[in-house]
Amino acid sequence: MPKPYRLVTIFRRTALMLVAAGLVGACTVPFGGQALPPAPHTPTPVSLFDGSYQGKVRAVGANAADCPKNGYGVAEIGDATLTLPYRPGVIFSVPVAADGALHQTVEGTRIEGRVVQKRLDLLVSSGACQTRYRLRYVWNHS
Repeated sequence: MPKPYRLVTIFRRTALMLVAAGLVGACTVPFGGQALPPAPHTPTPVSLFDGSYQGKVRAVGANAADCPKNGYGVAEIGDATLTLPYRPGVIFSVPVAADGALHQTVEGTRIEGRVVQKRLDLLVSSGACQTRYRLRYVWNHS
């Protein structure tokens, strides 16, 4: 049987080790339980549609020589603003709404469209031209 002073020493060491373990644990775990992982990054509405888009351009109607022809086109969205050169003297700089909708009239030419699931569909109309754009997301340059 151990002597009584040895039991007190063993008890003290055990108590000190438990206190030390509790202090170390208190420093690493915040109050209320385990630390939560950081929240995932969610894009802001401003940057949600930003990027380059390219795809098909189709002339629906053309009554002027400078109307866009059938072929391929490119559009840029940066800081939630679509930039699209349409005809000489008509360059669109259209704000994109949080739901992806956009519309604007410049120099008598109307642009209507929407960005949905990395696709940009536009219809541009004036008295002389009507053009449909079906573009797909290529890359985000921001």
